[in-house]
Amino acid sequence: MPEEEFNPDRPICRRGIVARDMVNGMVYVRHRSFSSRIINRESWNFLQLCDGRDLERLGEAVADLLGFRLTQEQLKTSVREFADRGVFEGTNDGSRSYRICDATRVISQLSPLARRLASSWFAAITLLAFLACLVLLINDWVRFVDAVSAAARNRPFATLLLYYVTFIPIALLHELGHATVANFHGGEVPEIVINTKGHFAVITNMTVLKERQAKAWYLAMGSVVDVFVWLALLTAFHYSNSYLLLMFLLPQTIYFLIFSYSIFKNSDYLKFVCALLGEAVPADSWKFLRDSWSHSPKEPARQKLLWIMTVSLAVKLLVTVFLVWTFLKSGPWVLVLYLVYRIMVYIIGHWAIWRRRWAKPGARVPRLQPRNISE
Repeated sequence: MPEEEFNPDRPICRRGIVARDMVNGMVYVRHRSFSSRIINRESWNFLQLCDGRDLERLGEAVADLLGFRLTQEQLKTSVREFADRGVFEGTNDGSRSYRICDATRVISQLSPLARRLASSWFAAITLLAFLACLVLLINDWVRFVDAVSAAARNRPFATLLLYYVTFIPIALLHELGHATVANFHGGEVPEIVINTKGHFAVITNMTVLKERQAKAWYLAMGSVVDVFVWLALLTAFHYSNSYLLLMFLLPQTIYFLIFSYSIFKNSDYLKFVCALLGEAVPADSWKFLRDSWSHSPKEPARQKLLWIMTVSLAVKLLVTVFLVWTFLKSGPWVLVLYLVYRIMVYIIGHWAIWRRRWAKPGARVPRLQPRNISE
């Protein structure tokens, strides 16, 4: 049976949506045609009212449900947002992810560990582990650079593919680290998914993270897991010249050298710093830096955020220049391969949108909205 055409003036919620109530008035919704997500009860009630009635009647029904009336523009905005997520008949999810399994059993086994890990002594152990990583990397730096250059020169296609693939299971461990903390505080974790980029993610009810310390620990836990994974890989590399081991170590090393402390793309690091300082996460990092340096903020917390972001950006630029200089000297082919990798990632991230555009010339393509699926 062909799918109904989407009419923004008479939206129809998809049939067969599976919904599950969660704590704090949240609802987990799942359907084979869009990415599973956690929404609030009001949004779910709104979707159930979308049965093909026009916006005027829909507005009246919403007023009876919520106790106050929304304007036509507010209704249109809500419809447009859910349409971009593929929730209505005839729409597509622009940032699609696919269900792998129910994460409840896995997370329930890991959750008790959070009580022991949420302590100052474990934070100290993590810091020592990170310092040990730096010592090992510096000690083996020449051998590491030579090995990467040789891999890119002798096995370019295998190296390009493995650089992408080997980071996927590590990224899953990263997400499970986040989810474990949320579950420890009472948040449900109903699903592990894989997105259109081929990366795993975990859907988590984060509404339980109300205290600043809980939010900070949640945001840090992914990187904490990464530190110990990196330490294990660096230790193994110290005693082994395995090509496959190098392919697991390489993306993890690049992640820590360049991306782990990034202040862009709504990163965990930026959100962690903002959580500690009690500041809102800047919607646009460049704009925040530009405006703040033009008009120096008077609030101490905002000043600290400005300096932390500036120093992080400066370190990122210096490390990037150092890496480019290093591989220009030892193996320029590494830089070419990395450029090809970035192009490949872009294509993988957009192929679903391009496919729909080619399949239906002139069809409306949902806009991509930056979001963290764990939220």
